[in-house]
Amino acid sequence: ESQRKSRRKAIDWNAKLRPELEPEIISDKRLGDRLLLPTPLLVAEEIAQVPRGATITVAQLRARLAQRFGAERTCPLMTGIFVKIIAGAVAGDLTQGRKPRWPVWRLVNDSGTLSTTWPLDALYRATRLREEGVRLGHQRDAWQVLNPGA
Repeated sequence: ESQRKSRRKAIDWNAKLRPELEPEIISDKRLGDRLLLPTPLLVAEEIAQVPRGATITVAQLRARLAQRFGAERTCPLMTGIFVKIIAGAVAGDLTQGRKPRWPVWRLVNDSGTLSTTWPLDALYRATRLREEGVRLGHQRDAWQVLNPGA
């Protein structure tokens, strides 16, 4: 049984990108506003707009998407899941010797830290940001952008 667990199948991040999905705006009955349900590629497209040497927080990303689609908010849960999928796809690009499709290293947590739960190494992301001129610090086992969203 333990052998079966150790041979866990590698995640196919590209399959999770789901290019056939379309964004949808729903009415959130709880809050009474319009909520954008994004797609993985829509989130990736917005990340691709962040210029070299700049960063964007997850909250800023969600706000941009909501504004672009005329909604008040973008679903935080779906956005978080899709960001991990995009990071996984970029990690796959690098593993296979390909150029990363999206500059996901420019996306930081709302606190300005680099997520430690993504399938793309935080040290790699910190290195890329430093190469682009972003100032970083390192505290409590996490990389911290000193000027997040700038």
